[in-house]
Amino acid sequence: MEEYGVVICDDDEVQLKRMHDLVSRAIWALEDSPDSIDKKFRITLETTNYQKVIDYLAINGMTNGVYFLDIELENDDVNGIDLAEFIRDKDKNAQIIFITAYENLAVMTYRRRTGAIDFITKDESDFVIQKRLNETLSLAAKRIRESQAIKEQTFSYKMGRRIINQNIKDILYIVTTQQSHKLRIVTFNGEGEFSGDIKKIDEQNNFLEKISQSCLANPDNIAEIDLKMRTVKFKDGYVEVFPRRSSRKMKNMISRYNVEKV
Repeated sequence: MEEYGVVICDDDEVQLKRMHDLVSRAIWALEDSPDSIDKKFRITLETTNYQKVIDYLAINGMTNGVYFLDIELENDDVNGIDLAEFIRDKDKNAQIIFITAYENLAVMTYRRRTGAIDFITKDESDFVIQKRLNETLSLAAKRIRESQAIKEQTFSYKMGRRIINQNIKDILYIVTTQQSHKLRIVTFNGEGEFSGDIKKIDEQNNFLEKISQSCLANPDNIAEIDLKMRTVKFKDGYVEVFPRRSSRKMKNMISRYNVEKV
């Protein structure tokens, strides 16, 4: 089973051990709950040094990680909020939980817009913190699950400085252009051009089918396939010719996606 990483960073050795035990119990509780997801949470790093977190992410990388960060770290120039901002840059869907001895620092975390999902104070009893951690990890699992569902339904590409998130249901096809490594995406709402490699796009997106060396199609938006003329017509009227070697693939596509045969 694949795993989501959990990172704990607290400059106090005793508190680090305490958080390790409490977070471990929260993970066990989640695995036995209805909110359990198909991937398991596992503590992959626990440290008293913020730099070790930075080095770990630089070497290993993480996506959909859960991070328990002490706000007051040993370095006066860097605190847990600074670390959270670094993490957010590396892991866009990071689930960040701050732990601190000072409740008034919560205002600073919101002001810096770290996107933390919870704020836990150390002076509470283990019982209270455990209950809070169980709820927080469950929330993190829910947010990760929702984010994955959105991602599975979305194709993202960069156009200039903008990142476009396009619902895959609206995509008709992606084709190459005369300009090297420049692709054109056509949707029901319009079209755009972006830099990319059509082979990599094909490998990374299961919802697309390769029609030819220059065209990837969303089969749900194919209007008809002409096996005799070896053409694919899309719902916007665009026609793409497919090579003879792809004839069997096109026959399978007709039956699989209920495409009209000509």
